Amino acid sequence: MEKTKKAIQEVYLMLKNREVNPCGSFDNAGRFWGREEEFLKNIRTPSRAFPYSHMSALRTKKYVKFINQKYQCLNKEMILKHI
Repeated sequence: MEKTKKAIQEVYLMLKNREVNPCGSFDNAGRFWGREEEFLKNIRTPSRAFPYSHMSALRTKKYVKFINQKYQCLNKEMILKHI
């Protein structure tokens, strides 16, 4: 359990420091759309005024914990594979 907490913290810091980027794509208007629909259902839809709302949500520790729980990750590499 302690090893998993450490892995979650490491991945969160990597996302925060932009060492890795969440999966998603940009549209022609420059809005970022994340791929994890289940996690993003309660996050505001990207708009021209807030084009990075999904990206901001996908850089949180809450998201890393969600990925860890959804895919039953055992280490940092497994979490990164699903980010």
